[in-house]
Amino acid sequence: METSLLRWQDVLVICLNLAAMVFIGAYFARKNKSADSYFLAGRGMPGWVVGFSMMASVISSMTFLGMPAYTFKEDWRFMPAHFLYILPALLAFFVAMPFFRRNKFRSAYEYLEMRYSGWARVYTAVGFIGANMFRIGVILYAVSLVFEQMVGLEMTFIIIAFGVIVAAYTIAGGLEAVIWTDLIQGISLMIGGLICLPIIVGAIPGGFDQIVAEAAADGKFHLGSTAFILSEKTMWVIILNMQFAFLQFFCTDQVMVQRYLSIKSEKDARIALALGTGLSIPVWVYFAFVGSALYVFFNHFPSETVQAMQPESVYPYFILTMVPAGVAGFVIAALLAAAMSTLDSSLNAMSSTVVNDFFRRFGKAKRTEREYLALGRWLTVFFSAIMVSVALAIHFARTSTILELHTFLLPVFSTGVISLFLLGIFTTRVSSKVAAFSISATVLLVVAWLFLSSALGSHWFPSLSARLPDDFWIGVLPHLFLFAVAYCLSRLFPNKRSDDLRGLTVWTKKVT
Repeated sequence: METSLLRWQDVLVICLNLAAMVFIGAYFARKNKSADSYFLAGRGMPGWVVGFSMMASVISSMTFLGMPAYTFKEDWRFMPAHFLYILPALLAFFVAMPFFRRNKFRSAYEYLEMRYSGWARVYTAVGFIGANMFRIGVILYAVSLVFEQMVGLEMTFIIIAFGVIVAAYTIAGGLEAVIWTDLIQGISLMIGGLICLPIIVGAIPGGFDQIVAEAAADGKFHLGSTAFILSEKTMWVIILNMQFAFLQFFCTDQVMVQRYLSIKSEKDARIALALGTGLSIPVWVYFAFVGSALYVFFNHFPSETVQAMQPESVYPYFILTMVPAGVAGFVIAALLAAAMSTLDSSLNAMSSTVVNDFFRRFGKAKRTEREYLALGRWLTVFFSAIMVSVALAIHFARTSTILELHTFLLPVFSTGVISLFLLGIFTTRVSSKVAAFSISATVLLVVAWLFLSSALGSHWFPSLSARLPDDFWIGVLPHLFLFAVAYCLSRLFPNKRSDDLRGLTVWTKKVT
């Protein structure tokens, strides 16, 4: 690939976009007078703005890059799971969102302490922080890698520059700045994506119909195997895996819970959730189709450069070689926006979790709201440094070690979190001791699974390793195992404090 594909018009548009993000952070910095204003935007945000923010946080650069890359190389097997995104959204709409707002929690983990005890709050909060520290580093590295291929700058400089820009407006403006920048980034994401497809359609002789026909003939719209086989990545395991992931995001992820609590009224909260969900599904479908269209385009216009690329680089390469100067810069700015909307949300949410679930809860010294605000900003600095450090570690290691560690730790950190929430809110029989034992057993199951799937485990226990289900089942079977263990134990040792659960389950709502 050329040393730099960006033209000066593109660079100007990208710089203006990044400058706007920093300006928004500085503007909202003066409005933050307390920790709640910093972490919850003063609980006064309009629903439609938060709806765009939800969509931008869900979509991320993994959609902008990953979705077209997968459908360009493979097929649409992930799309049924994305279509069913509406099911977890309905649970959030009718149960989770009203529940968190009614009880005025500061985090999902605060609820889990009230439902069980302190161990549940610590376990889930630490899991959220641990998983996100690695996740944001991986996202920063991924978008920096693509940008390096486009501009030819040193990777270290790109990682640090993007990390500093995201950190600057997040540290200064807090959640309100994050939400308003997410609005701009979400709009940029949609407009940026919409620019490219007409160019592809116009270049193919038969237009849209020919793209659909050729992609279908080559199996690009195939949904994968429908057989129910544990050893393969079939459509069913992808659907189940992603439904649990979406449930966890809607019901226990601090990124989403913060947004529920930041909205000024119940009506606005419902608008936000409906808008965020309604926007996300069409965006996923659109970017999936862009990947299929790119496959047809480069069949008609073969390129040795594209053939040598990783799939994630094909879409940015198309943008910078086929989209007019300046307009291409806007589309690339949308790519950066997709990454930044995920990074800023996670940075603010992690700081919020540490302040509210550790310092407020376990700190011996009582602090003022301004002290919690200052602490929150310093924590955002700390997590920003972690984000940049992880991205740089992946770059300098020149190995998949960090990525493998992230893949290993993510299921451990998130083991049973959504199951714990669902058991808490939908049952009264499950006690704290039963939940703690069930979580411990499930974590051991996941650790054993990951060990047996490793090279060492395969060497020591080849017969067991060969019988393991496909790795995607690790996002499904441990949840079912936890439900089964908790149900059986709750029959033997029912909760003796069920009368203390008023307002904490759907069966014991507070009387207002």
